[in-house]
Amino acid sequence: MTFQNSFYNLLMSGNEQAWTGTSWAMEYGRMFEYTHAQVKQPFETLDDKALQALMGLPTLFTYEKYLNASAHVGRITSINRRQREFAFTFAFDTSVAPIPHALFMNLLNNLDIDPKWEVNRSHWAVKNVNLADVLHRAGLLATGALEPLRPPPKVFISYSWDSPEHRAWVTQLAMMLRQNGIEEILDQWHVRLGEDLANFMARSVRESDRVLMICTETYVQKAQQRQGGVGYEQMLVTAQIMREVGTAKFIPIVRQTAQPRQLPDEFAGRLYVDLSDGPEQHENLLRLIRDLHNLNVPLPPLGQRPF
Repeated sequence: MTFQNSFYNLLMSGNEQAWTGTSWAMEYGRMFEYTHAQVKQPFETLDDKALQALMGLPTLFTYEKYLNASAHVGRITSINRRQREFAFTFAFDTSVAPIPHALFMNLLNNLDIDPKWEVNRSHWAVKNVNLADVLHRAGLLATGALEPLRPPPKVFISYSWDSPEHRAWVTQLAMMLRQNGIEEILDQWHVRLGEDLANFMARSVRESDRVLMICTETYVQKAQQRQGGVGYEQMLVTAQIMREVGTAKFIPIVRQTAQPRQLPDEFAGRLYVDLSDGPEQHENLLRLIRDLHNLNVPLPPLGQRPF
């Protein structure tokens, strides 16, 4: 299904914090409200194919009328099913400035939005409107096209359950990365009761862009001795490294107290990130975030030859 130029998602919320982060949720009962029956038809199964098609549409993130807040243009980057709602992540298109509320209200007719009832109801609609064309004619978009956004980097966090404190630290790290536009695969968030853990680990290593190995002393010991889940993940990692010797997919993250720092044998000689407690922890975290986004450290300008 390809509807790139014909349809757009309208996400409207009455919560003033809805579009200030990178994730939100919408109740199943609010799906396809104010959507024409024929427009809804290709998506209403809400199976994996339909969700993928919805993520392919440009999206207008708006607030209910009484909040008097600006609207934003972007994309839905992931959708997860929950018991009563869809949880999704999103990103704004930096080529389109926020749309002031007054201007948005003037565009309601062109956007196929009911000015009386729809602007006062949190919901998810799909509209049979070329959003890029409307924005272009309103002077909000330089060209008549909205390019697909690059999906956020996806990382799998591999760690050992050393202690409740360490698990909480890993969760905080995942939340910090998520706040900086990085999608995580974390067992605490993504493993369901009764799920096959070996299959989850293999799928996570395979489908992620990068793998963060949280190397505490306990993690290194279990990796060396091939114990438990850490040992199984290490076998998966070793196999991929053997296939791709030069890969930079796997990043050792050191969180240790003793010196010198320890790494599993497979990572000896590889550059690691030290997130152990200390004055350099914050700068090292920023370095990790830049690398996960494939942002190079800017080089100083090259000077002229002195002679």
